[in-house]
Amino acid sequence: MLQRIRDTSSSKFFYTILLVLIVGGLLFFGIGDYSFGGARSYVAKVGGAYITEQDFQSRMDEQRRRMRGMLRDAYNPRMFETPEFKRQLLDQLIDEELVTQAGAAAGLAIGDTRLREEIAKIEGFTIDGKFDKDRYLLALQSSNFTPQLFEQRMRHDLAVAELPSQIVATTLVTDHDLGAFVRLRDQTRDFRRLELAPVAANPTAISDEQVRAYYQAHAADFNNPEQVSVEYVELNGATLVSDQAVTEEELRQHYGEQLARFATREQRLASHILIEVPANADAETQKAAAAKAAALAAEIAAGKDFAEVATASSDDVGSKANGGDLGWIVPGMMEPAFEAALYALAPGAVSAPVHTDQGYHLIQLRELKAGTTKPFEEVRAQLEQELLAERHGEQFAELEDKLNAAAGTASGTLEPLAAAIGTQVQTSALFNREIGDGIALNPAVRESAFSPEVKEDGLSSEPIELAKDHLVVLRLAEHKPVTPKSYEQVKEGIVAQLAREAATKQAQRAADELFKRLLAGETLDALAPEVAGSVIDAAGVGRDGLSVDRMLVESVFKMARPAAGVVTPGLSELAGNRFALVELRAVHDGELSALDEAGRQAARDQLRQGLSMLEVDAFRKALRARIPVTVNEDKL
Repeated sequence: MLQRIRDTSSSKFFYTILLVLIVGGLLFFGIGDYSFGGARSYVAKVGGAYITEQDFQSRMDEQRRRMRGMLRDAYNPRMFETPEFKRQLLDQLIDEELVTQAGAAAGLAIGDTRLREEIAKIEGFTIDGKFDKDRYLLALQSSNFTPQLFEQRMRHDLAVAELPSQIVATTLVTDHDLGAFVRLRDQTRDFRRLELAPVAANPTAISDEQVRAYYQAHAADFNNPEQVSVEYVELNGATLVSDQAVTEEELRQHYGEQLARFATREQRLASHILIEVPANADAETQKAAAAKAAALAAEIAAGKDFAEVATASSDDVGSKANGGDLGWIVPGMMEPAFEAALYALAPGAVSAPVHTDQGYHLIQLRELKAGTTKPFEEVRAQLEQELLAERHGEQFAELEDKLNAAAGTASGTLEPLAAAIGTQVQTSALFNREIGDGIALNPAVRESAFSPEVKEDGLSSEPIELAKDHLVVLRLAEHKPVTPKSYEQVKEGIVAQLAREAATKQAQRAADELFKRLLAGETLDALAPEVAGSVIDAAGVGRDGLSVDRMLVESVFKMARPAAGVVTPGLSELAGNRFALVELRAVHDGELSALDEAGRQAARDQLRQGLSMLEVDAFRKALRARIPVTVNEDKL
């Protein structure tokens, strides 16, 4: 069964799908997202599409923002400059382009209706579970996205996920596969064990000659690390104090400028029936669709329920099951012709057929919700906080400009920087490359302090961002090079280490001797008195058995299944450099018949998930083997 999972990528079914996608060179046509300017400057070429430097840098910036939010003070921007990270990021972009090309070749496209539905599901864009366009636009603005760029990225991400999701949906799990999977997954084992007493470390048995020999052989391991301390000037927005007040006039002016934020626009609860027809369809097709829409309109006018007609006849698969329900619509959500017809209706009315790029719509206005505006007094405190925060940001930006200007001319001392922003020069405690206190907790500070420019040339660092609105500039204050630790400083530790190693070797030798006797036919019961131990029975232990040492369980499940009437002997290492002799007595396979329907479905889903992950991974590897990928190493 496990081999079957590993071999999925070579199945005839898998390569049949792949062949369909590749025939005729279709995979060499990309969706175009990466092709803009690609021939001029690119990081990688995938088939006929380019991953540009701009694409690569944009994704790098996204990763930086995400990691800065996660790690906060521990964030180290240098981690993104390593060759390993850059290659991993580029591989991700290449895989996305490969899968996108394959999806496009297979005819998997993300239409406007699907895109709108997916955006409306995003929690940050909704109020009381309903999409809110104002919140949507504000959220995009705060993330430096225009609606066009966000929707382009959203469409791309959906396209990247579409084909793998189709592969997952078509992964087959037969009853035979499921039975084999459950037999392994739910297998339990009965065994007996004799745990051997640990050998105590004996430091007195370690001679001074052994210790000195170890010290000399491992001299490089016994050094005091290189250390530095730094002088630094810190600009922290969290500690800035501002005495600027906000006047009533300024608050009311701000309210007027931001009035749209505090207003909810008129909303219309709408349903529709779509008779789909391509925009480039011939006249006969257009005429037939218009006639069908008119006939449905006549049925509704004659008294037939709109929702019933939508369920039976609409071509919009996203809404027909709900009687054509589109939810609450605000201006700008739909195509202009659709909205013009909707906003011309009175509650309860149904429009004549309306033509858009999708086809012909019959639109029903079910309910109207008037817009409202929050009064000034209700949002006064919020406006005041916003203006104060804005002024705080301006104050920080002004000081940051002064810090940058002074840092560019600083030489030999940080006093001019401190004076420029009205603070004092501080000095850190000594720290090494791996750990420090205070500002040296931040990896970027440690990296800068040990850089050649600061440590060797005596220059001031560039401003280092510790967190949002938190900068520091530093220069070397003191340097302590690597120094060897004396023999007396490390002697005690070496003795303890050598004693532990000797005890472990002694325990291993004793366990090996006893295991030989177990293989020769002696039993655990016969050996137990000799080691002053007792034999412990364990029955029905599964692979995830929590009541037994984890290392012992792994060892037992690697042992051969015993024949009837005999046991399989074994030797297992336990945590803490201990050992146990084992007799495996019986193996009980999991039974599919023991699971109820819910359990069977859960097992089937678990197996399908594992198989589909392997198939998607194999699919990506197969695409890489068949589509030429060129990496411009100079751009990494």
